[in-house]
Amino acid sequence: MLVEVVFQYRTLMGKCELGVGLDWDEIEQVTAIESAFEPTSDDRRMKTGRRFRREPVKLSALLRGDRINDRVEVVEIGPGGVVVRNAPFVAHGEHVEIVVEAGDRSFRFGAEGVWLKDDGDDYRVGLALIGMPVCLHTVAVSRHETDLVDRIGAAA
Repeated sequence: MLVEVVFQYRTLMGKCELGVGLDWDEIEQVTAIESAFEPTSDDRRMKTGRRFRREPVKLSALLRGDRINDRVEVVEIGPGGVVVRNAPFVAHGEHVEIVVEAGDRSFRFGAEGVWLKDDGDDYRVGLALIGMPVCLHTVAVSRHETDLVDRIGAAA
């Protein structure tokens, strides 16, 4: 899954930023991921010269930040960042968190607003991934029984 590859890359880069360093196998992983996301000639022609290519995807995610807690659709993802649609206003430089649920895991990426475009009633937002991501594993100790909270969420 593409989210797992981006998670792995961001984790390895986070280790470098912390000064921990990488072993030889991890260096090979970084090299393989970077070569798999090598930018196209169109990406290189951009003013900023994008470092990585983004892949088109269709993922549901939660965008969280200061007064933001909205469901968005991730339409592009790469080691350097993501593009989301149906998003609220995210200012340039604003820090947010993107939460992607995949099976029993929850991937949480720190991000920073880079660009914003009108997209109907909402916005299409470009976010640069920053820092080290977190992966949470969900484990059910016992079988869940439907309660009032579940009914409220289903009604919304």
